[in-house]
Amino acid sequence: MNLKALNFSSVWFLVFVLALATTPATAQLPQDLKDVFEGMLDDLDEDLRQKFQKAIDDKTAEVEFTAEQFRRFQQHPINPFEGIESIEPDDVDGNVILKFELPSMRNRRVSAFERQHAYLLNSLNPVVGSAGVSTVAIKSDGRQIALGVVVQSDGLVLTKASELKNKDQINCDFGSGATLAAQVIKTDKKNDLALLKVDANNLVPVRWSDEKPLLGSFLLTMNEKRNVVSLGSYSVIPRSTAIGKRALLGVRPETTANGVRIGEITRETAAWAAGLRDGDVITKFDGVVMRDVSQLVNQIRKHQPGDEIQIEYLRGTTAEITTASLAALSISGERAAEFKMMNRLGAVPSRKADGFPFVFQHDTPLFPEQCGGPVVDLRGNVVGINIARNGRAATYAIPASHLKVVLAEMLQTDVAAQNRISEVGGRK
Repeated sequence: MNLKALNFSSVWFLVFVLALATTPATAQLPQDLKDVFEGMLDDLDEDLRQKFQKAIDDKTAEVEFTAEQFRRFQQHPINPFEGIESIEPDDVDGNVILKFELPSMRNRRVSAFERQHAYLLNSLNPVVGSAGVSTVAIKSDGRQIALGVVVQSDGLVLTKASELKNKDQINCDFGSGATLAAQVIKTDKKNDLALLKVDANNLVPVRWSDEKPLLGSFLLTMNEKRNVVSLGSYSVIPRSTAIGKRALLGVRPETTANGVRIGEITRETAAWAAGLRDGDVITKFDGVVMRDVSQLVNQIRKHQPGDEIQIEYLRGTTAEITTASLAALSISGERAAEFKMMNRLGAVPSRKADGFPFVFQHDTPLFPEQCGGPVVDLRGNVVGINIARNGRAATYAIPASHLKVVLAEMLQTDVAAQNRISEVGGRK
């Protein structure tokens, strides 16, 4: 078979389009590209979502489309490719295979005139000395997935919860050659925090600062080896990132004898992306049995945009189950998808990147695996922890004042720990 190859580049990706080959796809799927595919799933039509899910499952960067599927992806607001509109699938024989590639943002050469240059960052290492002692690398299957911070000397570490996908294989690397197995003992879904326990009793807890950064002041992020990895500036005072937004499922519900029937579903919404369709009857929403419309509405209002909800439903007489990632009511499905993808250009966002109760914003360029650890000012004061990379110009951090309250609440269920709450986050 003659293969007609088309290639083009975009701001974010390089893509090669080939006619259908007779050999199976062999291109490996890098972790960053896997994260991009996973980030698109909730916004794609069901069959397109299945295509990218198959690529994730097969660990390949190649995705095969029919001509009709390619056209729909070509026109989809989540599609970030410049130049893809010039491709006509009828120009190739058979199906279309896209091979996706990400530019190497992690290995990008930093100019000597940029504030992320190693010479400047290394000169700031002495500033983060005390905070660096309390910083931990969280690893799974030998790969760093987040940073963490020691909050009690007897083995309690705080980190970002949504990055802990394989909770049975989590290790804490303390940067001194010591790596200890960790167990998740508590999570806070709203703040996306997880409390880990390791078998140790001589750790150095973080010392939170009462000082608040001034707008425009510089902030530093370090790793477990006490090295500054990135420099940014404080840009937005603490706020909720869900203000003015309500969670949206995207259905017109009707009360029935056995649940809540979907009278009409809006395309490109959370419900549509989850595979729900007109006529399906929702029987359980987030584990709660649904009896009428008002109950469904109340349950949705308890959640924030971005929350993942398990939904049980009937399609005819067949019981099904799916997971929906709730969208924001203030932005339409198409506009939200387009905004989300535009915001991702030039960055690799965290799995959970928005919808936090109380965070401040800074412009430090981080990767998802660099979130979860302390952020300090130029005097070494620990002013919070980085909780998410949101986009090309935004990293969110939970302020130290809010963390003290959240930590106390997370420890309240542990009777033995209640007597030690006052020790958590001692002050400078």
